[in-house]
Amino acid sequence: MSDSWRVFAVFISGGSMVLAACGGGQTRLPEQGPKTAAAVLERALSVPLPKTLQAMSRMDSYSRGQARKADVLLRIERPGRAQFQALTPTLDLLAVLSTDGHRFVSYQRGGQRCFTGRACPRNLARLIPIELPAEQLVEAILGRPPLLSTEHKRLYWDTKRQAYRIHLGAVGARQQQDVWVHPKSFRFMAVTVDEGGKRVASIAYSGLSGPTSRQPPNVMRLKLAARDLDLSLQLRDMTLDEAIEPSTFATPCPRGTVTVNLPCEASQTRPG
Repeated sequence: MSDSWRVFAVFISGGSMVLAACGGGQTRLPEQGPKTAAAVLERALSVPLPKTLQAMSRMDSYSRGQARKADVLLRIERPGRAQFQALTPTLDLLAVLSTDGHRFVSYQRGGQRCFTGRACPRNLARLIPIELPAEQLVEAILGRPPLLSTEHKRLYWDTKRQAYRIHLGAVGARQQQDVWVHPKSFRFMAVTVDEGGKRVASIAYSGLSGPTSRQPPNVMRLKLAARDLDLSLQLRDMTLDEAIEPSTFATPCPRGTVTVNLPCEASQTRPG
């Protein structure tokens, strides 16, 4: 298991995952489709992702009885560049987080401090609480979730969800992952992770039928047990594959702010 997935699994969690079941009632693997877990995952991982995405989004999160809602302007570029701007309902700037994949900058409008440091998962989660390395954060938003690294893969047909279900992890292993893949588009529908028999992570995607296979899911939903958090990110007004100025991801600290360098745990740093 990679360190990056371990960070993600410890941070986010469980609860039930909601997926709409498709009609039809098929009870076994499609006759014309792949017959092994490795083959299904290969098809899913080969679905093309856009190079860049610019979109307005709506973030709704609920944690320990507290609700938080914000409009977020996001700009992302594979493999690991991202900028998030939290906006008021009148589109005034509230806060910014930018990363070029190696370093990050984060500050609030009117704040006295500007935070910088390595682009480790903990630092990148300061604005949108998705604790992943930069490359995996970008891919997760685009519809490709982190997968457990294991040689143990088993393929099933989920009759309720009418989808492929791949189980990752050896029998009896502490960490197990289930992955749902659409049988026609081969896009990821959801993932869950269990540790020690308890649900510790879930991501579910909806709105997968865009005008192009490269369009990201309209909604990504996460449930985060460590913070008892249920978060959804709904994308709208998407623009794909348009060039973004590199300076977008190297935002300077505002004049007059005090720069605070935030450390990372050793296992969360990346070269560069």
